Amino acid sequence: MIAPIQATGLGKRFGRTWALRDCSIRIPAGKIAGLVGPNGAGKSTFLHLVAGLTTPTAGEVTVFGRSPREQLLLLLDRIGFVAQDTPLYSGFTRRVS
Repeated sequence: MIAPIQATGLGKRFGRTWALRDCSIRIPAGKIAGLVGPNGAGKSTFLHLVAGLTTPTAGEVTVFGRSPREQLLLLLDRIGFVAQDTPLYSGFTRRVS
């Protein structure tokens, strides 16, 4: 069975700084995984790579056996991602009852 998320030697560099380096992980079908680590550990970078929002500098990542960047349209109905710094609903207000 194809792992929903699999990365091998995955890395992302911004200029001279590595945000993520040599990351290998396989998340099997039917499992839930949490990314835990200090600020700057590469958690958000990893998620951006999995969602196809950025391309790796090294290694590869697959989502359902496909490159998320190359097959983004085929995968969109199977992926949900909301970045913490992306104000998707800036016009929304809340009402306190």
